[in-house]
Amino acid sequence: MEKPMYKVAVIVDMQKDFTTGALGNKACEAVIPKIVDVIVYGGYDEVFLTRDTHDEHYLETQEGRKLPVVHTQRGEEGWQIVPAIMEAVHANCEADRIHVIDKPTFGSEELMLAIKDIAKDYKEYGELQVDFMGVCTGICVISNVLPAKMAAPEATIRVIDSACACVTPESHRTAIEAMRTCQVDIV
Repeated sequence: MEKPMYKVAVIVDMQKDFTTGALGNKACEAVIPKIVDVIVYGGYDEVFLTRDTHDEHYLETQEGRKLPVVHTQRGEEGWQIVPAIMEAVHANCEADRIHVIDKPTFGSEELMLAIKDIAKDYKEYGELQVDFMGVCTGICVISNVLPAKMAAPEATIRVIDSACACVTPESHRTAIEAMRTCQVDIV
């Protein structure tokens, strides 16, 4: 008898500043409809959305000194998750199964712990599958995928290649290959 699959989607940093704003590019903007399709047709039981979140002191942080472009300031338009993605999530997932996580850095400890908690119970569900999508593949996506793999080593951790983008196609491919090497399924 086949075990049922508990499916979790993680949408990383699909905010205006990373698609059409301060740090956006055409590749990141182009994944918006792909993510919408994944959510509409994916049949997810639970959805996590991360939101890169900075305050007025961003330029004083290590990240701000290395990337001196003000972006994703809490409460500003560029901080908001792209409306089409939020609409798809709300239309296809129960409200109490939608989680938005504000994170001040590339990876989210809160997300890792949430996945770890779900993984503890995954035998109750059968199999656990966690699908990642979003931007930027070589920075924030990989920084959340690898801790998820650590937190839930027996879960199927997948990255949906066509629903991810990065600063350049080369940095996207490099990150995809690094995750593949770490036994993350690339689909």
